[in-house]
Amino acid sequence: MRRFASSVGLVVLLCGCSSDAEGVADNAPATGGSSTGGAGAGGTAGGSGGASAGSGGSILVDGSAPTPVRALPGLESIAFYERTGGTAPTEYVFDVAGSELTVRLDDPLTDGSHDIKGASTEYYDVYYSNEDGSFNLDGSYLTISGVFENALPAGGGLNLAEIGLHFSDSSVEYGNYVASFVALGDNAVPGNVQLCIDGDLQTHTTMGNTVGATDRLRLTLGFESTSGPPR
Repeated sequence: MRRFASSVGLVVLLCGCSSDAEGVADNAPATGGSSTGGAGAGGTAGGSGGASAGSGGSILVDGSAPTPVRALPGLESIAFYERTGGTAPTEYVFDVAGSELTVRLDDPLTDGSHDIKGASTEYYDVYYSNEDGSFNLDGSYLTISGVFENALPAGGGLNLAEIGLHFSDSSVEYGNYVASFVALGDNAVPGNVQLCIDGDLQTHTTMGNTVGATDRLRLTLGFESTSGPPR
């Protein structure tokens, strides 16, 4: 079902740095870009259990089969709204069949190898995926992952406001749940992860930094039209 402004769905978070937490995260808005924001606990988290959508034989919680994002009828482009300072996020629009979405870039992400560049040392890769963030050309999820090499006192990176599916009839569908994510470093605010699915382009996530880390920051979103209701 397409919609122009999504409401916050149920988010299930399994935080590797503390006891398991289940429910909707704190709805306090995040402000500013990568050079602003508060400190928070780093760590990794994943979505709830169940079959990985986008893989063969997967069945959604409502009994239907998942749909590859790129196979949605009338889908023309996909926009990632990333906030790095300013009064609004920057809209990065990619064609459904474009190389940005159909290829997962090799590490390391650099000034010469990225899909989105935010602040200095902030580089992101976007692609079709499974719910765990692994690349899948026919995946029912979308992932943005990347690096940011600024720790405190700088604010955390990966400031995602929304991911929007743009259709030929001018409708837009935003993500309806966070399937999994990775937050790292001393300036991460994992409790605000649901701000990328609240339908408000003035709020965003703060996923931290990758100083001394081998993993990427990451957000993987599901959509009502492809991966069904929140798990």
